[in-house]
Amino acid sequence: MSPTQVKLSGPVRMDDSRYAAFLKLIGLQSIPSQVPLSYPFVEAFRLSMLAMSHKDFPFNVLGAVLARNSSIFMRPLHADEALTFSAQVDPNYHKNEKGDFEIQIVGTATDGSGAEVWHNSLTVVVINPKRQRGGGNKPTAPGQAAVESQKVLAQLLIPGNAGRAYGALSGDRNPIHLHSLTSQLFGFKRPIAHAMYLVARLEAELSNAGYAPKQFPAVFETEFKRPTPLPAKLQAVVRPAAQPQLQCAVLTGDGAKEVVVGRLYSR
Repeated sequence: MSPTQVKLSGPVRMDDSRYAAFLKLIGLQSIPSQVPLSYPFVEAFRLSMLAMSHKDFPFNVLGAVLARNSSIFMRPLHADEALTFSAQVDPNYHKNEKGDFEIQIVGTATDGSGAEVWHNSLTVVVINPKRQRGGGNKPTAPGQAAVESQKVLAQLLIPGNAGRAYGALSGDRNPIHLHSLTSQLFGFKRPIAHAMYLVARLEAELSNAGYAPKQFPAVFETEFKRPTPLPAKLQAVVRPAAQPQLQCAVLTGDGAKEVVVGRLYSR
């Protein structure tokens, strides 16, 4: 596979209506002074879809899932800035322990001076139809020590239309997120939440609790442990004892299993 890059021809301002809808969707209690770390992904993901739709991309992305994401803000970003976004597919994909294919998609944004202000690395898992089902490491529940030291920030009520709502903003209309009829084609009885939507909900609760980044470059790393059928009840938690990285997570409604685990820190 040859490297594929899709880039805007010039800087554009972030879409005001999309940004306002995003802030409402993720549950921020007030309009932030700087753009959330999870928002540029929404602006740039259509470019990622174009890159994965290129004739040189050897896989069918329908039904693909996300494994992990790392987002870096070099400095605070503001909603009225004009940025040039790009997305590039790393040609060096590999098979994971389950036999599925893992692909890296790198998104960037540069400001008017040409300086890179946002760098995002997303790992996409394309299910290998030829591999045997089962096997691989199963996700585990948080250890007792982690449970004892964590603080519940909020109970998250994820509505049944969350996949369609987030998909309309980001352009990620993967059938697994939309309706039961479409998700069943890929083995999911109900549509599942976008992993990056859950990341945005987690970041919103961190911000609501006063954990928004104050030093830059700021890094928000997340790993996705299990799918979340919609609708769902989840928990957003923080583990403040872990330093210097702020450990956080989205858990199942009973708190027994990790859905997303995250690390927020400054470099």
